[in-house]
Amino acid sequence: MSRRLFGWFAPKRGENVLKMVEEHLELTQNAVTDLYKMVEASAMCLEKDSKDFFESVSQLEMKADALRRTMVEELTKSEMFPEEREDLMELVRAVDWVADWSKEAGRILVIIPFETAPDEMKEAAKNMCKANVDCVGVLSKCVKALHEDPKAALSLADEVEMLEENIDELYSIARYHLANLEYPGFSVGALILLNEFLDALETIADWCENTADIVRAIAVRG
Repeated sequence: MSRRLFGWFAPKRGENVLKMVEEHLELTQNAVTDLYKMVEASAMCLEKDSKDFFESVSQLEMKADALRRTMVEELTKSEMFPEEREDLMELVRAVDWVADWSKEAGRILVIIPFETAPDEMKEAAKNMCKANVDCVGVLSKCVKALHEDPKAALSLADEVEMLEENIDELYSIARYHLANLEYPGFSVGALILLNEFLDALETIADWCENTADIVRAIAVRG
């Protein structure tokens, strides 16, 4: 990613923050990807691999959160215009929620007997996670495009929105399986948590769309 990520920033202002934005996006992408790998491992009863991937998601989320705090501190000291500062703060906070909800999904998955879930549910959850990986990948391109090609950023923001709508459809399929299949080994509490796990996967996509909306607003202003 270019050091001058956002074209509406004057040169030499906020360069440290822009480098951190790049790192923050990479951490978030990796967290979403490792969540997908965790779901795959859980579906195949690979308990150790699943726990290892959860540990990775947790570490990535903590690093992203720490980086967000550092960026906020840096922004308060920068010479950027107030609107520039607010744009970055809003963007970084939205991306951070993507990482937060990835960790939340992993936290739930660790404690439910997902390996005993019906194959249809396993496949539905994997499909949602894979779609989230694709969605955050396009979101990253969307943010990066702000500097050189705001029109491309707008187009990519539209693509993020379409991907989020697809995830909504996958979410509906997963909820159908939740309501209509048998779940041996699942207590009532575990079924409630399974529903919350699906909610968390859907919320990841929601925050990708929210972030893309912020990018869209910035691109139009620029």
